[in-house]
Amino acid sequence: MIRLATIEDQSALVRLCKKDAWDGTTILSAFQSKCADVYNADWQYCDIWMGTSDAQNKNAQYVLCRLGQTFHIVGKPHSKQRWEELYSFLSMQAPKSKLIADSQMIAQYQERFPSPACKLPHPNQSIPFPRMISTRLPEAMEEDSVQESTSLFSIYDILASAKPEMLKRVSRDEYTARMLFSKRGGAKFFEIPGDDGAPVCVGAILLPDDGDYGLIFNICTLPEHRGKGYARKMVTRLCMEAYLQGKTPVLDCAETQLEQYYSHLGFQKVSYWDTAYPAGYADIVS
Repeated sequence: MIRLATIEDQSALVRLCKKDAWDGTTILSAFQSKCADVYNADWQYCDIWMGTSDAQNKNAQYVLCRLGQTFHIVGKPHSKQRWEELYSFLSMQAPKSKLIADSQMIAQYQERFPSPACKLPHPNQSIPFPRMISTRLPEAMEEDSVQESTSLFSIYDILASAKPEMLKRVSRDEYTARMLFSKRGGAKFFEIPGDDGAPVCVGAILLPDDGDYGLIFNICTLPEHRGKGYARKMVTRLCMEAYLQGKTPVLDCAETQLEQYYSHLGFQKVSYWDTAYPAGYADIVS
């Protein structure tokens, strides 16, 4: 059965999430944020479910987390009935909803439930993308220009400047609310100021209390400031934040060519992630 997770599920949820450094860290952060949300302000943005067996002890088989219209999953169903239950549940979600998981999990899902509407027919989605883990401490920087972000609004502005399509998907206020949600879940946001003091590069890392990993995300440099080493400085600082908390830095590559770049910074590919659209991809491609 699939049911909403409660605080009583924490030990089972942590156990499952610790087996997955990427989606597991995302879900642990979301669970921490949900537990800290005493006013339930983010009920429309995030839900977390436990997929359990029908046995008397109700063993947890997987955890499913919704963040906006994106679902993450760790673990997997253990029987045909539980797989069909998950399929039915995801098929009822909004058409633009997407499922992000380890590529093997996505492959199993699509093998069991083949559908042309489940896979987005876009060249950038034709192959899985690398998942990488840090294998060594970063080199010390001669000068540390990376500082904690003073304004979450400026993070949105830089991300939107680099990817203008973001302006159509999410508003400044909505994205800032998402970042505040992540901060409750252990996220830290950083920026590098330019000569005029305004940020030219941003980056973030999820560091949930119960996790063993730090998930790096949202590395972005303004187009006119690229090629100056800002991203390298940002990644180095984010790695140090993780190691100082006794956690190992990990990241998902949004493009396959980034694997070589991050390998030079001490990261090693260990698996892949992929995306499926269980409820179809109507209106996603214009």
